[in-house]
Amino acid sequence: MKITWRILGVAGFNFAWVKRQWMWTIQSLMFTLSIVLIAYGWGGYTIAKTVIPIFMVVSAWEFGLNIITQEVGWHRVSREWERIIASPLTLLEYFTGLVIGMLPMELASLIPLSIIAVTSGFEIHVVLFPLILTPLAMALGAFFSLSIVLRVKNPMNISAITNPLTTATVFLPPVLYSTTILPEPLRTISMGIPTVALAEIVRAIIAKTWITPVYPIISITAWLAITTITTAKALKWGLE
Repeated sequence: MKITWRILGVAGFNFAWVKRQWMWTIQSLMFTLSIVLIAYGWGGYTIAKTVIPIFMVVSAWEFGLNIITQEVGWHRVSREWERIIASPLTLLEYFTGLVIGMLPMELASLIPLSIIAVTSGFEIHVVLFPLILTPLAMALGAFFSLSIVLRVKNPMNISAITNPLTTATVFLPPVLYSTTILPEPLRTISMGIPTVALAEIVRAIIAKTWITPVYPIISITAWLAITTITTAKALKWGLE
């Protein structure tokens, strides 16, 4: 029971910030709807059916990579970090509460996308499986970003790192567009980018190939292991 209250305490602390800065949530909603409109405008139903499920997963990646990482960074800059690690909180309780408290910013993307997908007649697996992948994408995005940001000596540069990382991992590689546009061996090499690997898994689900995408799974597993280890080493928990 104490664990639950500690998690809720962290969640409430971070939700207060989200509530005050409600325009960030509106921005997430507007950006999400813009992606959907662009997809429909360029390719109609067929393109939207691919882009919407992929963006469900990608938005979770962005949430972890950008929003969660920046909040952790702000706690370190504002010296809130010292108070947190001196409290009875464990690292898992802190991160769980942090995610729950800031979740409205991610739900502003996931809920509209889910509603649009269902009302557009998407098959249930096209909606359900991407939603199942979102916790993995969020954790991977957060660990990927934190493994870099926590090693930056000047903490004020956090947003200057996470924002370009978002562009470099979401819009530049073949995530929202097909990998077939790339010639080999670039197509195979691109699978080493975690967002491309996640997108390829979603594409396989949409296509109902039910063939295990070996390279994307290897890529995601490797990145999850590497970033978890590097983040754990950089993120020191406890008084020193």
